[in-house]
Amino acid sequence: MSYKNNLSKVYPILVISLGILICFVLIKCSPEIKPEEVKRAIPIVDVMLLRSESIEIKIQSQGTIIPRIESQLYPEITGEVVYVSPKLDVGSSFNKGDVLLKIDSRDYELDIKTAEANLDDANSALFLAQAESNFEREQWEQLNSEVASDLRLKIPQLKKTESRVEAAKANLEKLKRNLQKTTIKAPYDGLVRRKNVDRGTVIGPGYLIANIYGIDYVEVKLPVPDEELAFLDIPLDGTQIDINNQSKVTLSGSLGGKNIIWKGNIVRMEAEIDSKSRMAILIARVSNPYKYEIPLRIGQFVEAEIIGKRFDNIYSLDRELIKNNNEVIVINTLDSTLDFKTVNIVKYIDDTAFINEGLTNKTSICLTNLDVMYKGMKVQLK
Repeated sequence: MSYKNNLSKVYPILVISLGILICFVLIKCSPEIKPEEVKRAIPIVDVMLLRSESIEIKIQSQGTIIPRIESQLYPEITGEVVYVSPKLDVGSSFNKGDVLLKIDSRDYELDIKTAEANLDDANSALFLAQAESNFEREQWEQLNSEVASDLRLKIPQLKKTESRVEAAKANLEKLKRNLQKTTIKAPYDGLVRRKNVDRGTVIGPGYLIANIYGIDYVEVKLPVPDEELAFLDIPLDGTQIDINNQSKVTLSGSLGGKNIIWKGNIVRMEAEIDSKSRMAILIARVSNPYKYEIPLRIGQFVEAEIIGKRFDNIYSLDRELIKNNNEVIVINTLDSTLDFKTVNIVKYIDDTAFINEGLTNKTSICLTNLDVMYKGMKVQLK
């Protein structure tokens, strides 16, 4: 009985010991596990080789065509309108020197005849006064050796008749000028914007005959940001730009369903910056706007492209390739690693950046945007 009791006490110890021995053997006999090395995939990127180019900076703007000169025709004399030219109709064109309107000239012609008669009378009186003065001089010199007085020689009477002659001449000249003013001629080549008179109308000084404007050339005001002036050779005081330094400008618009192009030049800049928009106002001029198949008309809205300064050794990149702080990611072709280059951007035009410093010819630009990119990162070139 005691043997069985002793065996029941030893048995658990034997089972536990046997289990420990089996575990120890299994651990000793198990194969050694080595960690596998983690291999990182080298990303594949697109590459572009840079080439420098020469470009002309183009500045975009827009505006409305205005006449270079606009006039209001007023008569200088009073009278009835006896003739109105068809060229004075609204929208009609005329050339310099064309007769636009005539005022009844009969009263002025009669005044001239009266003035001519008065001039003849004054000349006759002057002739008599000169003769009397000469006669008195001869008589005095025969009887006296002293100098005769002006009264003795009738000099005051002579000067009075001379003044009458001058006044008669001036009056005749004035009346002739008034007669010329009965015919109103075109002061320049132009078009009629508004007509305010017709035959039979009695007009006088202050009566508006018509509004006209010149067509030898037209102008357009083009607002541009003041920082864009760095790309243009324009004096800032409003003076006219020398013709050899005038920037070219291309105006485009549509009329009658057709797209049209007109060529012009920037001739000056307004002396003041617009206080609201902070824009500089450039003045473009188009000569002979009516020589085009479709003329450039007053009031027409146009888009403008101004050709600015020319830059050499410029590199153009897509805006998306420019990173923070004006950095560009380049590839070192010796070891295929990434590098960051700081560049100077001359100007953005649409989605293109134009760079003049920080890059060289045949520099390899990384075109692929990776989630992680850092200096010295290994890449594969596609």
